[in-house]
Amino acid sequence: MKKTVPIAAALLALISGCGGKESGTSATPAAPTPQRTPDVSLVYQPDKSKAQTAAPDLATGEKVYKSTCGICHKSGLKGAPRLGNKEDWEERLTQNNEVLYDRAINGYRGKKGQMPSRGSNSRLSDAEVRAAVDYMVVHAIPSWTLEK
Repeated sequence: MKKTVPIAAALLALISGCGGKESGTSATPAAPTPQRTPDVSLVYQPDKSKAQTAAPDLATGEKVYKSTCGICHKSGLKGAPRLGNKEDWEERLTQNNEVLYDRAINGYRGKKGQMPSRGSNSRLSDAEVRAAVDYMVVHAIPSWTLEK
């Protein structure tokens, strides 16, 4: 019995310390991160992800364009913006690059036409599709570079 009282007191002390408010912490939640609003000017930027530290792979983009994308983008089939046609690309270039990549990879149906997923070539990797988008964007406005 003599040992039971000190053990019970120690357990009570330990339990009473649990669940209380820690000192030095604030009950106020952190401020939310502000959402970025896209600019309506030309905002296209190449992918700057960790995986891509070098310049966009325009050689791969050209290869993919010639083998897959050119089928529609050369003539404007199904409303596709034609390679090198500023008017066709202008509205699309007001969106950021991730929107263009997503639509090319996953497909898109819009007011002016449709974009089949991966240009209907399921063998293309995400990187190849992104390279093709970069290639077409560089050619959309001849004086334009990916650095803008």
